[in-house]
Amino acid sequence: MKPQYTVRLLCLLLFPLLTGITECQISDELENSVSIAIRGHYGFIIPHSRAIEEISNSNPWGIEADLAWHLMRERIWKHCYCYPRTGVSLNYFNFNFPEVLGHSVALYPYIEPYIRPQEKLSISFRFGIGPAYVTKVYDAGTNPDNFFFGDHLSFIVVLNAAVNYRLNSRISTRVAFNYNHISNGGISQPNVGMNFPALNAGIDYSFTEVSFPRREKDTLKILYTDKCWWNAYFLGTAKDAEKGEDNSYPVIGAGIYYNYLVGRIIALNAGTEWISDFSVKEQIRREYINDPGSAPDHNRAAILIGLDLLFGRFSFVYQWGIYYYEPYPARNRAYQRYGLNFRFSERFYLGINIKSHGHVADLMDARLGILF
Repeated sequence: MKPQYTVRLLCLLLFPLLTGITECQISDELENSVSIAIRGHYGFIIPHSRAIEEISNSNPWGIEADLAWHLMRERIWKHCYCYPRTGVSLNYFNFNFPEVLGHSVALYPYIEPYIRPQEKLSISFRFGIGPAYVTKVYDAGTNPDNFFFGDHLSFIVVLNAAVNYRLNSRISTRVAFNYNHISNGGISQPNVGMNFPALNAGIDYSFTEVSFPRREKDTLKILYTDKCWWNAYFLGTAKDAEKGEDNSYPVIGAGIYYNYLVGRIIALNAGTEWISDFSVKEQIRREYINDPGSAPDHNRAAILIGLDLLFGRFSFVYQWGIYYYEPYPARNRAYQRYGLNFRFSERFYLGINIKSHGHVADLMDARLGILF
C-alpha cells in the first residue's frame, strides 16, 4: 500500500463526516449557521529526535481558511451540552527553511465543540485529521538532512484550543493555540514526523445572524443504552523497512477491548492487540542474514488502556499500550494510539488510527471493527 493509496483511504473514511454536515444542515429544525474564517499562524518546531535537532531551529508560519457549520440541533447539543462546529480547513505552512523543509499544504475536516457560545466570550476545542502535501522530502543525495518527511504525501493531525470573542451577531475574532503533527505514519522512511505548536489569530464571518438558544440540561437523559460493550477489530497498512526504499511491506493486526461508559459521552477501555509488521521481519532478516537460526519473531502483542469520546456515529479514541510480547524490541516498549472511528451500521465501523512511540509516528492503519 503506497502512501497515496493510504491518503485516499483516509479521505474516503473522512467523507461521512462531510456528508453528515450536509444532512444536519438540511434536516435541522433550526438553521445551522454557515461561516468562513481566515487566520494566521506562527510557531516553532519541537526537536524531539537527535536526527532533526540541527534543522529544527526554525519558526514556521502559515495561513488558514475555514468553511464551517455551527450545529444548533437540540439532539446534538445534548451530547456535550455545547454547540459544536464542524467543517473543513485548508492551510499552508512555510517552514522557514526552504532548501531543506520547504512548505506544506493540507486539507482536513474537523469537529470543534464550543463552550458557552451564546456569551460574547467563549472557548472551543478542535480535533482534525486529513491529507497533507509537503514539498521537500528526504533524499540521500539532494536532501539528506530532512528526516522529518519520507514522502510528499502525508497527513496532518491538529489539536486546537481557542478563545473566541463575538463582536456582533455575524463577526467574531479568536486567539488560539495549535498543536500540529505532520507525517506519513511510517509508510515511507525516514519518518520522524514534524511536531510544531503554533499560536494563531483570525476573524470569522457568518453568512446569517447567529443566535444560540439557551437550553436546560437534562442530566437524566440517556444517550447510550449500553453501559458496557466489546470492541474487536482488524487492521492493515504498509511500511518501508529502511529509509529511501521503494518497497513497502504489509502490516496486519487484530485487537479486542472492553468499553465501560463512565459519563454521557466518555467510555474507558482496556484490552489487547497483536501486530505482525513485515517491515520488521525484513529488518530482522537483514540483521541476522549470517545467523538466520537465531532470528527473533517479528510479531508483537500489547496491553491497551484508554478512553473513547462518543459523538453519535463518530468516536475519538486515545489508548496507551505496553508490549508484553516483543522478541525484537521496538523503539520504546510503550506507545500511544490516536484514532477516529465511524460507525456505518448498528455494529460495524471503519476507522483510521495512528500508532506512535513518543513523538515519532510508527504507523497509520485503516481498520474494520465490530461492537458487541
